[in-house]
Amino acid sequence: MGEEQELQAQELIDQAFIGGKWVVLSNCHLSLEYMADLEEILNPRDKEIHENFRLFITCEPHKEFPLGLLQMAIKVTTEPPDGLKAGISRTFNTMINQDFMEKVEPYDKWRSLIFAVCFMHSIVQERRKFGALGFCIAYEFNTSDLEASLGYVDKHLTLAMANNTQYSFRAIQYMIAEVQYGGRITDGIDRELFATYALKWVNEQIFQPNYSFFANSEFNYHIPDALEHMKLLEYIEKIPDNDSPNVFGLHANADLTFRKKKSVAMINTLLDTQPKDAGGGSGKSREEEVKDNVMKDLLPQLPANFDLMDVLDKLKTLKGPRGLGEMGKLDKIPLNNFLL
Repeated sequence: MGEEQELQAQELIDQAFIGGKWVVLSNCHLSLEYMADLEEILNPRDKEIHENFRLFITCEPHKEFPLGLLQMAIKVTTEPPDGLKAGISRTFNTMINQDFMEKVEPYDKWRSLIFAVCFMHSIVQERRKFGALGFCIAYEFNTSDLEASLGYVDKHLTLAMANNTQYSFRAIQYMIAEVQYGGRITDGIDRELFATYALKWVNEQIFQPNYSFFANSEFNYHIPDALEHMKLLEYIEKIPDNDSPNVFGLHANADLTFRKKKSVAMINTLLDTQPKDAGGGSGKSREEEVKDNVMKDLLPQLPANFDLMDVLDKLKTLKGPRGLGEMGKLDKIPLNNFLL
């Protein structure tokens, strides 16, 4: 989707209505006006929709996306994987492959820079879970930041190779920490923290065999000395599932705070999503308890049941004003009609 793509999208949907085809509309956040009309388009009054028709929509989160369309749809979201191991594994199973690792010469240095930047990307993403201890502000670092950083490193190494010049790690550090990721950072302390990561892990030392990211760590987080993609995946599988706060430069209490916060959030979510008729100790729901209390308080205050026949019989025995005819005629005796 995008500029002037609405007409083409409508043609595809009309054809799919008839033939029962599947339609995929990508980047729908670029056509919010058409998305607002889509709810009515998908519920036509003068067209029959084939039972096999399906519509898939991809979209970035947007506050102005039509709520009606969201309520109609089955929603699937993607979130960053939880844990350092999961983050690196996802990167090397989606973005990085053997062809990508053989894209730039010399391959060994390009491979080391790839792993170092991907490792740093996972580290800064995981720091967010510690709240204000990780970053002063929770920034939405994502795959596009990593892709842009690797793209710059690719160009820098290619130009250096073509011009037979040395790599400028100062330029690489600046472009990654200050421009690519730094474009999202608004706090000065967070900017210093990210610049420190880039200074420590994006330098000439990573070209050493089995370069280690941490001097004192239970697990040896290092750059594997291998050029094959499968070898890197095998090493990533050996990374511990549970990350120590020391990996992020934090005290052990930081992990305790994170685990407690996560547990409380999970319990609150479970409570909020429980069925509303789930009973407490009395076996009654909240609505049933309110109903019983109202009945208990109000019913004794009500008068006796109203019997219309008894009232009519009493009205017929009442005398009306002179000259208005027989007794009990409600249509001619306003007082009796009022009493009724």
